Amino acid sequence: MLQPSDYYQQKQAEFSALAAELRQRYDRLALLRLLLFVVLVAGLILLWSVNPLYSLGALLLLLPLIVWGVKKHLEIFARSQEADFRRQLAEAELKALEHDFSQWPDGNNYLTEDHPYALDLDLFGPHSLYQFLNRTTTTLGANRLAKMLAAPTATKDILERQAAIEEMSKQPDWCHALRARGMGTKEVPGQAEKLLRWVQEPSLIQGKAGITALTIVAPFLTVVTFYLVFTIPLWQLALLGLLPALLALRKYKDDIQRLHQQTAESGDTLERYSRLIEWAEAGQWESPLLQRLHSQLGENAEASRAIRRLRYAISQLDVRYNAFAIIIEVGGLWSLHWLRALDRWRARHREDLPNWLATLAELDALVSWANLRYNQPDWQWSTITKRQEVEGIQLAHPLINPTGRVANDFKCATDGHIHLVTGSNMAGKSTWLRTVGVNMVLALAGGPVCAERLELPQLQVWTSMRTQDALSESTSSFFAELKRLKLIIEAVEQPDGQSVFFLLDEILKGTNSRDRHTGARALIRQLIRAEGAGIIATHDLELAEMEKEAGSEVENHAMEVQIVDGQLDFDYKLRRGVSQSFNATVLMAQMGIQIDPKDIQLHHD
Repeated sequence: MLQPSDYYQQKQAEFSALAAELRQRYDRLALLRLLLFVVLVAGLILLWSVNPLYSLGALLLLLPLIVWGVKKHLEIFARSQEADFRRQLAEAELKALEHDFSQWPDGNNYLTEDHPYALDLDLFGPHSLYQFLNRTTTTLGANRLAKMLAAPTATKDILERQAAIEEMSKQPDWCHALRARGMGTKEVPGQAEKLLRWVQEPSLIQGKAGITALTIVAPFLTVVTFYLVFTIPLWQLALLGLLPALLALRKYKDDIQRLHQQTAESGDTLERYSRLIEWAEAGQWESPLLQRLHSQLGENAEASRAIRRLRYAISQLDVRYNAFAIIIEVGGLWSLHWLRALDRWRARHREDLPNWLATLAELDALVSWANLRYNQPDWQWSTITKRQEVEGIQLAHPLINPTGRVANDFKCATDGHIHLVTGSNMAGKSTWLRTVGVNMVLALAGGPVCAERLELPQLQVWTSMRTQDALSESTSSFFAELKRLKLIIEAVEQPDGQSVFFLLDEILKGTNSRDRHTGARALIRQLIRAEGAGIIATHDLELAEMEKEAGSEVENHAMEVQIVDGQLDFDYKLRRGVSQSFNATVLMAQMGIQIDPKDIQLHHD
């Protein structure tokens, strides 16, 4: 199997050539069409001069051929466009392999500050995990992907999702073809939600015998009316034949207007959905999740065909804005006819449409995971165990460029145990907390992890790392941190709740050193009593003394920095024990602050 970079380079060259070839063919056929049109017009004029019936007959005979030719010409254009989309995708993935994933939406709209871990773990926003992962082509898929990351998944679903992602990752062509189909049309925001609301509304005409009968007989009434207008003396009486249609249109005017407002912009969205679902229907899978999703789309392309019919029916309501709409509205009750067709569609697919869109959302989100799995073949699947312990081998942060990525091993009980990580400034403590947290999120979402191995039980991750002032609430950063810690304590102490794994960075940093130390010790003891587990990064070396207490569940680790020739040398490796290095004074001296050596010695003593 080709390496990802080789595969994308191959596809870039292949589809660049194909797109150029198809464009050339399209341009040549465009000239041929123009020439044939001139010849056809000249021929029809010549035949008309001989006998008009010859001209009309020739036009009728040639019309199907003309329509077929135009259709084939447009198909070539569509194929050229799709080939160009595939080229763009290959180029974008080559950039992603260089760790440039800025071209994809960052999901910042999903970020909420009260989420257990989203803000601190860079889940959403610029250069976030979501942006790194996201390859969705629909808003539905984007929403589903965000939900997968925002909450842990049940173990059974994780296993099914892993199998589905693994199978899908072995078919990168299928995944890229799906994404390319989503690039050909635009999706109007909010249309899916409007359609889902509409399909649950009661029918407007369906089941009402009178109005249904009127939509059928209205064209005949119109023909009779116009015949009588020109054949009877009191022709004004004949116009009464139009009265039933006018009354019906008046009665349903508001309903037609409201429905059209609901669905007016859904045409492009439905076209995109039908194209994507049509491709999904053609997939063949072995994993249980993908088989189940495939079956939910029905047989014989039921879903894509039904959505195309819905799109067509909705588009017919636009005719009412035509300058001559009054003729077909009064003469044939055009809007009511299509209102009845939409009622029939809604009655038939009321339960189907939500399932189809949910299936599309799931497949769209799974493509992002499959793309991650394909692009990162060295990443591994996590194992969800019933052991109350997390163990990671060569755990690294996925958002750090592989060229500068440092991995560490990790093992921690999850039933009342804390890793206390000390270290000097910029030694990597915060990054290590995020490394553990992000990989836990990936694992509990059912995705691959940036590690050689990761085993963990079902957990709820909580973090407190980036608490800030809230001016609108007159809240200081210290009080904001206390509120955050309160939520974490409540989550840990909740009876019969899910196990909590917390990641805390420099707790109680907004108060004086004595209060900070006293409060931190009390918090650690309370979390351990409640059988909480996690990692706490701190500069407070005195907290490390807690490891020596009898029956202590505190375990000391450190991230050191060396000073070589007056310069700081970081290796970002996690070691057992307490930090012995100090670099703040070196940094301050480099910034021009004059440090007295006596003060340094006094502080260290």
